[in-house]
Amino acid sequence: MAPKRALVAIGVLAVGAVVLAFHPSRPLYMQHRAVEFTADDGVVLRGTVSSPRWTRRPVPGVVLVYGSGRLGREHLLGDTRSLVWLGFAVLAYDKRGVGASSGVYDQGWGDSAETTLRRLAADAARAFDALAGTPVVEAERLGFFGASQAGWIIPLAAELTRRPPRFNVILSGAAVSTGIEQHYSDLTGDGTRAPRVSDRAEVERLTTSFSGSPGFDPLPVLSATRVPTLWLLGGRDESVPTLASARVLDSIRAAGNDSHTVIWYAAADHGLRDVDTERPMPVWDDMMNWLRERGVLEASR
Repeated sequence: MAPKRALVAIGVLAVGAVVLAFHPSRPLYMQHRAVEFTADDGVVLRGTVSSPRWTRRPVPGVVLVYGSGRLGREHLLGDTRSLVWLGFAVLAYDKRGVGASSGVYDQGWGDSAETTLRRLAADAARAFDALAGTPVVEAERLGFFGASQAGWIIPLAAELTRRPPRFNVILSGAAVSTGIEQHYSDLTGDGTRAPRVSDRAEVERLTTSFSGSPGFDPLPVLSATRVPTLWLLGGRDESVPTLASARVLDSIRAAGNDSHTVIWYAAADHGLRDVDTERPMPVWDDMMNWLRERGVLEASR
């Protein structure tokens, strides 16, 4: 009977270890270190570097860049956990004026879209430099990861880092101007209110023929970058005009710059979930395959 009791005890311990390792409040496969860094204007930004606990050698790293809104590191906890599980060290920080970071939070576009985006991009670049100096990270395999508004911020930030990023991953980002994106959101209802125009073909026509103030146009930055950039776009996104964005990226490739790769999920919304089934798109698998193809990750990873 004693051996059986021993086996039962071992089984209980094993189950307990698994529960602890994957417990949603603090998974044991992660370790954390508080960091702070200073923005160009003296604002102190505070965040957390999360990394795989049992890795003995430096790992690839990503800096998380936010979409719009008053967001701190806790809002990207799901992405942080997924990326650490996939083998990355992750830096998530509180936006200026949010959480533990000093400074004033930017309300909307403020004085101008470009001024706000460049300020946020400078913050992201300083975060990148801070993560590059962390011993757990292999600086040659460091990049940006972000969604929505981050599609404008990341390419700007990549111009400001001390060393160029090895990769950028952008989910549901816009490659069109802020003016066009706002016009499109007004037509569709931005996925949060009743649309002004319900016919998709008419929405695309009105978006293409937009003649208002462009705001910030990312085309010059996107055309100049040589950082391999993966765009994961949803065909039924009601916040970002992904068809118009795909056309911009196609035109950049046609002009001889092959830095941009687009993966298109025809049935996906802004959150990259199937509109009809609510199932998530294979974002993580597609990202990992793309990174392996470019030598950022080992083929076995």
